[in-house]
Amino acid sequence: MSVTAEAVLDLIRVELVESGVEEETISPDAKFDDLDIDSLDAAELMATIKREYGVTIPRPELAGVTVDQLVARIVEQAAS
Repeated sequence: MSVTAEAVLDLIRVELVESGVEEETISPDAKFDDLDIDSLDAAELMATIKREYGVTIPRPELAGVTVDQLVARIVEQAAS
């Protein structure tokens, strides 16, 4: 199964909106630090990514990371 950046971005966007993040604030260059998600929301996002793509991202690694950087990392790790 090929994982596309578009599919990963859509998944992240849906998860963030369900966590209460305003959809218009979710852009490729938005940093997770600025999206106002709490640690539980971040943990749920990481669990969904692991379940959907088999990629484990340690939660502390979201600090300073943009949405686009996370998408690229997931696509890269899912391909390997």
